[in-house]
Amino acid sequence: MKTRPADPHAVENQFDEWTKAVARRPSRRKTLQLVSGGLLGALLTSIGWKKSWAASSTTSTAPTASTPGGVEADIAAASAQTGLSICRNQEYALCTGVQCFVYNNVAYCRCNLLFGNSISRKLSYPGGDVCTFNGKGSSNGYVVSTFSVPPSSVGQSGDQALYFCPPTSNSGAFASCDGGVCFASTRGQSFPGLGRLGQDQIVCSCPIVSGTSGTAAKVGHQIFGPYPCQASFFQNCTSAVATGANGTMLYEGATTGSYEIGALVLNGGLAHFNMCFP
Repeated sequence: MKTRPADPHAVENQFDEWTKAVARRPSRRKTLQLVSGGLLGALLTSIGWKKSWAASSTTSTAPTASTPGGVEADIAAASAQTGLSICRNQEYALCTGVQCFVYNNVAYCRCNLLFGNSISRKLSYPGGDVCTFNGKGSSNGYVVSTFSVPPSSVGQSGDQALYFCPPTSNSGAFASCDGGVCFASTRGQSFPGLGRLGQDQIVCSCPIVSGTSGTAAKVGHQIFGPYPCQASFFQNCTSAVATGANGTMLYEGATTGSYEIGALVLNGGLAHFNMCFP
């Protein structure tokens, strides 16, 4: 199923303005404005991707173009200022690419338990930030969902890719798991819609985001799916399939550019994700 923006010329013009600004090596302040205004232009330009909205075939690329000088540092600095935290040497839940069962307006996702460095929105509270909160979980029966690059999503040998869901009037919902809380009591247990979990898996509670609201309505969103690219998988970008209704399944996702920004800040360089476009 192929979808296009409701007003492709308007999106193209906005995209062009972003890419021109990034190509001029913006200052830290300007980059911060680009990031807060929408990640699409800054990120896709920085990985050397250019695409005409008029194209309709499903494509996949592992970007190899070099980043314009200085842009990586500017974006990384701007991202840190917009509120990202790197949690080091902690257990965390990785929910990228997973399906989630919707119940009572919450997405319950079958996520993988990992240990090491990960990144998340800062999510500050009086006692600290997301890393503080996650650190307390090891002795209190919970863990937080954060992000690191799934090895299966990079390189031709990987079996996952980032699917770009354009902003349209029929964009579907997705589960936003960054900062979601997961309880250790679900490890190895059965859960409706998810089946039986392994000992290295956990159920995370994630809010549901509509693709037609907020930043996602302006720049679209991304979900992980099968690689090589499959045209039929783009149906999960639409409200006809990704309804968010009680008892249905949703994919975990994020506003366009969020995964790339997270990978850049966490690892200090661009992650060459396999990518699929409608």
